Amino acid sequence: MSIKRRVLPHLTLLALSATLLTACNSDSSDDSFDTPILAGRAVLPAATFADGPVSGQYLSGNLNGQSAPFAKQPVQGFSAVLRNPDGSYLVMPDNGYGSIENSADFNLRVYTVASNPKTRNTGDGSVKVNSFIELKDPNKQIPFTIVNQFTTDRVLTGADFDIESMQRAPDGSLWFGDEFGPFLIHTDAKGVLLEAPIALPDFENTGKDIRSPQNPYNEEASAIRIMNAARAHAQAHGNKRAPVFSPYWVELKYNTNGVQSSPDEHYARGKNTPTDLKAAASDTFDVASLKNAGYQVVTWTVNDKPTMTRLLKAGVSGIISDRPDLLYQAVAEYDANGDGKAGDYLTGDGLIDISKFDAQGHRGGRNLRPENTMPAYEVALDNLMTTIETDTGITQDGVSIVKHDPYIESGKCRRADGQPYGFADETLIKSLTRAQIQSTFICDKLFRGPDQKNDLALSPVAAGLAARKGYVSPYVMPTAQDIFDLVAAYIDYYSNGAGKTHPDAARRVANAKKVRFNIETKVNPRSDKDAHGNVYKDRTVGFEQMADTLAGVIVANHMEDRADIQSFDFRTLFRVQEKFPAIRTVYLFGDFPIYNGPDSDDGTNMQDEAGKNTPWMNGMFWPYRSTVTSNAFRAQTSGGFEGMALSADGSKLYPLLEKPLTGHDGKTLMIHEFDLTTKKFTGKTFKYTLDAKGTNIGDFILFNSDEGIVIERDGSQGDMNGFKKLFKIKLGKAGEAVEKGELVNLMAIKDPYGISGKATNGDIGLGDTFAMPFNTIEDIVILDERTLMVIDDNNYPFSVGRHVGSKAPDDNEFVTIRLPQALKLGK
Repeated sequence: MSIKRRVLPHLTLLALSATLLTACNSDSSDDSFDTPILAGRAVLPAATFADGPVSGQYLSGNLNGQSAPFAKQPVQGFSAVLRNPDGSYLVMPDNGYGSIENSADFNLRVYTVASNPKTRNTGDGSVKVNSFIELKDPNKQIPFTIVNQFTTDRVLTGADFDIESMQRAPDGSLWFGDEFGPFLIHTDAKGVLLEAPIALPDFENTGKDIRSPQNPYNEEASAIRIMNAARAHAQAHGNKRAPVFSPYWVELKYNTNGVQSSPDEHYARGKNTPTDLKAAASDTFDVASLKNAGYQVVTWTVNDKPTMTRLLKAGVSGIISDRPDLLYQAVAEYDANGDGKAGDYLTGDGLIDISKFDAQGHRGGRNLRPENTMPAYEVALDNLMTTIETDTGITQDGVSIVKHDPYIESGKCRRADGQPYGFADETLIKSLTRAQIQSTFICDKLFRGPDQKNDLALSPVAAGLAARKGYVSPYVMPTAQDIFDLVAAYIDYYSNGAGKTHPDAARRVANAKKVRFNIETKVNPRSDKDAHGNVYKDRTVGFEQMADTLAGVIVANHMEDRADIQSFDFRTLFRVQEKFPAIRTVYLFGDFPIYNGPDSDDGTNMQDEAGKNTPWMNGMFWPYRSTVTSNAFRAQTSGGFEGMALSADGSKLYPLLEKPLTGHDGKTLMIHEFDLTTKKFTGKTFKYTLDAKGTNIGDFILFNSDEGIVIERDGSQGDMNGFKKLFKIKLGKAGEAVEKGELVNLMAIKDPYGISGKATNGDIGLGDTFAMPFNTIEDIVILDERTLMVIDDNNYPFSVGRHVGSKAPDDNEFVTIRLPQALKLGK
């Protein structure tokens, strides 16, 4: 079934509405039952889709026979329902596929549907989807990064918010309860955001907000948001490959395979935080989360085998190392599948399989040869690295030349003529031509330890190439073109030259023929000054020239499929994505802060500047040093505003958290009062106590000034002994627990009229006793004083609660329940 974005003709809606109301009235005349009964049921098939972009590209696991990605947007996962005056309903899917990682291509929508339930006498049990609105932020109310950050409409997705509840204010605007913040989100009737998301204050900790692990104001949840925006931008410009996430290894977060990250690993975080910097945890980049979101995690710079092995166990996609020899050994010795046999990441001929792991030689192999030189690239190839990692700048005459720093540093380079060259003499690369640099300086100084050598006998390919090019030394600063030429010369040397008799010649040739390149643009956008007194951003050419020149060399060599461009400066990467979409981009993340201390660095790339957002990230928000250390996660994952009631007079919202807060007992949930006039939380709260068998709530509504209904459940599905109930509650004194009593057991609803039919194909919960054995049941609406409608959240395509025999995904079921006693509706 596929739904286009259209509005059902008015008369058709009225006709369906009249049918529904007539059926409800005629079939509810028999009030002799003393328990709730099934009065109607309509089913929207699980595989129902509406017009929209491809969705489900990031799904994994058991999809219960469904094939992803989907060509359109699934109409599924209803977590809130409102009744329209004409008898139709607004139904709101949640974030899509259940997590921030897999829902970046699920658009947040509210659908208008008409239900024609099968009742005692009428109805065909169908649900028709008529139209939808999409939540969007064209006016840029949201201060943090969203998936569609760089589009005009800025349509919101399930990786931006996990909306779980919805109410319509008296003015017709819509309010949504979110779980990622948790936030309240306010839109007009068409889904356009009217203001920034509103956080829940932590009234127990003055000055703090209640935050979940997905909160965008913490660093822990910000990297995935930036990567999602970068990927969406790349895709919009025709790039077919996802960008790579490349963080400093000490900032990784993991706890798997017997290894765990530390909050104190970083030299300026955790217990090592300098006095003039805000305390922050080191481990903020969740390896599993980023990989589940579709990103390779290639980390740097790791130079000892024990740490390499630890990170292999942590699940990183690749490692960049100054010691390519040790990195090859670590990969070759790793037993990935735990069968007691090493080499799981190697091919049959002993090369590293890049589809399983990316081993990169940092600046070639700077602990073995002087960095970013042709001999350094040669030693990376000698050690069978899958990728050569390096850096580039631009000379005065516009040549892309290899160098990590904007200066020709005296600690790494000397003058070819033997004249003194010290710190005061250091020259900016952009102030000299390529010819001047390569004829004046030789960068062969040794300072990285005893394993770093500059003996030319160890670098025959580099020595030969330098001689053919007329360079004064193999240790001149090479151009970007020289990197590609060195690899070609290496292949020739071991195929046809003196190296063809080397015992490892065949493997070296095979590896060099497919070796990749990861080339960085070295540009610092900060406006403060370095140790030479130069403004950081003035030390190099602009990012546009830096990106275009390097990309031009890659394109000229037809290396778009093998050469990536990486940078800490995301403006560079966005330009590459726009102008050179065939080249993959790599996003570098690291905290190298400027502060009053001996290890003060250059502000790369997370640090704010003068209290303003970091200039490195192309305008995308980064909450610098806001981590669990200063802003703990008191709301649990999927523990935000699952239910939200509107007061009978329309003046207040009462969002209810799905799970207990950290610091509270494990059975108490909080209801907070929100004033729609002031648009602020009042501080007034109520407590909801879960049943002994309950683990979550699914929805919360009020039907008069102080009485309401809560859906409470456990986490079971497909289990007829599961716990799924409606409780009638009564608000009492602020700060105290609400009164509650069972209203309907959703696992034991009498079906005296056979509305649900008989179970076939192994379905359960149908027949004389109707049940809703779904994992999540999240929607309730009152039709009249004796009639309720409850809808399941089918978690398409994951949940199987009804169709346990066929293992087919659950449908969206609209279940009408007749109560034995009337509710006291009113204000």
